[in-house]
This record gives sequence, C-alpha cells and structure tokens, in this order.
Amino acid sequence: MRRNAILGGILWAALLAASRLHFVRLTTIELLFLLAPLVVVPMGLELCTRFVRAEQLGVSLRIVRWFQLPAALCAVVAFWRPASIAAAMLALPWLCFGGFMGGVALLNLVRGGVKKLNVACVTTSFLYLPVGCAWLIASRIGMSPMDFQEPIVLLTAVHFHFAGFAAPLLAVAAESGIKKGDSVARGIFRIVAAGVLAGPGLLAAGFVIGPRLKLSAALLVACSEVALSIYFLVGIRTLRPRLAQAFVAASAISVLFAMILAAVWAIGEFPLQPFVHLDEMARFHGTANGIGFILCGLLGWTLAASGQIQGEGGV
Repeated sequence: MRRNAILGGILWAALLAASRLHFVRLTTIELLFLLAPLVVVPMGLELCTRFVRAEQLGVSLRIVRWFQLPAALCAVVAFWRPASIAAAMLALPWLCFGGFMGGVALLNLVRGGVKKLNVACVTTSFLYLPVGCAWLIASRIGMSPMDFQEPIVLLTAVHFHFAGFAAPLLAVAAESGIKKGDSVARGIFRIVAAGVLAGPGLLAAGFVIGPRLKLSAALLVACSEVALSIYFLVGIRTLRPRLAQAFVAASAISVLFAMILAAVWAIGEFPLQPFVHLDEMARFHGTANGIGFILCGLLGWTLAASGQIQGEGGV
C-alpha cells in the first residue's frame, strides 16, 4: 500500500498545482476529498498492517493493493465531468472498493473478532468507508439525499473518509504508545476511542434528527479528537525517527485548531447563526483536519512503526 500512497500523493500534488494554475477546475472541497482515495486510504491501510495482524484484518492485502489504486483513479476521473449518471458510473469502482472493505468488516463482526480495541477500531473504520463512498456517488450523480444540497453532500463523503475511516486508525496507533502497565491511561483511552468511533456516525445522524444531537455529536467529535491528540503528545518522546516525532507533533497541533473551529461552528449552527461560514470551514477546518491532523498523523505513526520494526530487526 505504500507504493499506492506515493503514486497517489504525486498525482494529488499535481492536481493541486494544476488547480492553482487554473489548468483544471477543482474546488477546495473536491481537492480535499481526492486526498482520501489517493493518499489517506492507502496510508491508513498501510498503518493497519503495522498494528494489526493480517489474520485479524480478515482480508488479503494483495487483493486490496491491486484494487485500491485503479478505483481511486476512477474517482479522480469522475470529477472531470459535471454531476451526471456518467460521472457517477466513473466513481462506481470506488464504491465497489468501499463496499468490499465494509464487507470485510461485517465478516469480522459476524465472526466475533472485534474483542480487542485495535481490531474494533479497524472494523469501525472499514464500516465507515462505504458510507463515504455512497455519498460520493450521490454527489457525482447530482442527488440531494434528504434534501441536502452541495457542498453538504460531498462534505459528507469527506467526513466519512477522514473522521470515519482515518481517525479510528490513528487511535489504533496512539494506543500503541501507552505503557502496558498504565491501567489508568488505558482506561481513559478506551473512553476517548469510543468517542472517536461513535462521533462521526452520531454527527451525521444529527443532521437528520435535529440540532441538539448535531451540536452534541460535533462537540463529542471535537473533544475526542483533541483528547486523542494529547495521547499523541504524551507518546511522542518514544517515537523514532525524529521525522516521525515532527509529523505526529504537527498532527496534534493541527487537530487542536481544527476541532476548536469545529466546536465554534457547531455552537453557532445550533441557533442557526453560524459564527463561521461553510466555505471558511472547508478552507480552514478542512485543511487543518485533513492535511494537518489526518495526513501528518498517518505519516508520523507509519514512520514510527517502520522505525520500530527496523530497530527490532537489528537487535
């Protein structure tokens, strides 16, 4: 999956440059979304392999590796056409990939293989992915599910790829930095992890059920991810190499800014007098959360896990 993430990162950087030079028409939200299939998802799957055994994942990574990149490229091409049935068909392989990962997660649930926290986090991550893929299809076909309009439809796809898929995998990594004998820290972390796992689904439900749940869920997501960042900072001294420390520190700092902004937005949305407008949220919160928290976090913890494996191999 590392090769897929590198190739996807090169392509995403090219798309970013092309959009800034006005060679292609991609909005900030579209660029943030494309970061997920091209970089975040393959990096998240790479991180899985560092902390969860292959038999616990319940899937052949060789199949996933060959399926993921072509499906991600199809998602990119889908944005070359205006919202239509043709654009949705181009994005369909990404939905199939997400559905495959969701099916793997359901099998893990049926088999009862989610008793450990790290496996529960990975399973929840895989379950959120097809939900985000389905919202991508709705966006590319021009649908308005439950009367939601753009950019909310595509933002929902972004939400389930980043907060839904990636954040639980960062929780898996953060758990590895807790000392084995520290039962208090582990007990608190379980509460934090529960918020990270439940928050994205509750927040999405809040948009349908009502403003009280939406406010509560948004604050739950914000508090859980800020608490997760504290665990990042606590465990950062044990990480090697130094570059891993730098990325994890950047991730922790970014999520503090992103979640404070999210909390301000949620509080303003409750009386329907937003303090921060949606386009500002996409630029500032989306960039800090997607690139700062998620991408830097995945890079840092993957580098740290790779360094640990190399260190053990050299003993």
